[in-house]
Amino acid sequence: MLETQVVKEYAYELGFDTVRITTAEAFTEAKGIIKERISRGLMDGLPWYTSERADVSCHPDALLPEAQSIISLGMTYLTEQPGNEEGEGPRGRIARYAWGDDYHDIIKPRLQRFAEWLREYTRSELGSEAEARLFVDTGRMVDRAVAQRAGLGWYGKNTNILTHGWGSWLFLAEIVTNVPLEPDEPLKANCGHCEICLHACPTGALTNPYELDNRLCISFLTIELRGSIPLELRPLIGNYIFGCDICQEVCPVNKVAERRLGLRDQQGQPQFVALEAVNRRSTERQATFQPHQEFLKRPAVGSEPELIPLLALSEEEFRERFRHSPIKRTKRRGLLRNVCVALGNSGNREAVPALIGALHDQEALVRGHAAWALGRLQGLEAYQALQAALMSEEDTEVQQEIHCAIAMFGEDK
Repeated sequence: MLETQVVKEYAYELGFDTVRITTAEAFTEAKGIIKERISRGLMDGLPWYTSERADVSCHPDALLPEAQSIISLGMTYLTEQPGNEEGEGPRGRIARYAWGDDYHDIIKPRLQRFAEWLREYTRSELGSEAEARLFVDTGRMVDRAVAQRAGLGWYGKNTNILTHGWGSWLFLAEIVTNVPLEPDEPLKANCGHCEICLHACPTGALTNPYELDNRLCISFLTIELRGSIPLELRPLIGNYIFGCDICQEVCPVNKVAERRLGLRDQQGQPQFVALEAVNRRSTERQATFQPHQEFLKRPAVGSEPELIPLLALSEEEFRERFRHSPIKRTKRRGLLRNVCVALGNSGNREAVPALIGALHDQEALVRGHAAWALGRLQGLEAYQALQAALMSEEDTEVQQEIHCAIAMFGEDK
């Protein structure tokens, strides 16, 4: 059997923050849970998340016929709060994982290097070349089930994997291989009686402990959803324009992780008492914490960008500004849809002129949500613009949005 510690040490050399091993046995319990939640409609809106997919993703041997081991990897994105561009207008919020470059572009090359090293190492040590399949979020792999069984972390009631040292601020990745490796034991840690995350979710997406209704999740609504955000959910989104961290921010395990790492706020002041070293629980050694530079904010993104200028982005400007960012997943129309909702929730009438301009955007999705935002902000200027837009709008869904927005106005415009 290949020495497991050698494999783990190489993972750390590549920049992963935690690594564990589990077997390639089927994830039978996870498959049952996934299929049950699909049948209840909790995964609606994700057309790729099917029962058939579960049959594959929960059976590593369907991904690699001679699979024997799974290497479970984690890379933290718990970095300091970046500064923002200048300006005093209303701002939006972006989930922490999207403050920097797209993690797929950062992690996948490291996985490829890992696989190349594993093949070379097994060829020299065992006389046969290892086979490997690589996964980082987008592949058919139940990454959280792998992380839990490997002892990398435990299931939190917010459905995220929680870890010692890093909380849930981790990207997960996996390597399925035909190399036999000594597996680690699952952790015995759990959330106990804590349910802070369940009550903190503004949309009530955490319907039960360890259960998420995807249709209500702000991350789904602002990223995966391609059409209109349901009217009743828009006021609950607040100023999030890409993803959501609320259930992570309130988690006591994550607060401990933040204190351990001594993160600083936007003014550069320590938020917590810093420690010089962070214990890597998967080894017996200590490692000095250095935030991954790849995940530090890019000047073009920031964590709380000013909203009004975003409404003026052309298609070309959007692609250029977010070409290295996960935010590109929303496409321009999705991001501007979210910006309109955030501006409507801001209560700031400085946004009215920009929203009036968005009433004439090339995308119907943007026009409809701009109308809703104007209805929320009120005022004579907004009312007159909605009435004028109704005369020229040809899209029936946008017409309905404008009618609903006008209906928000009382007699005093």
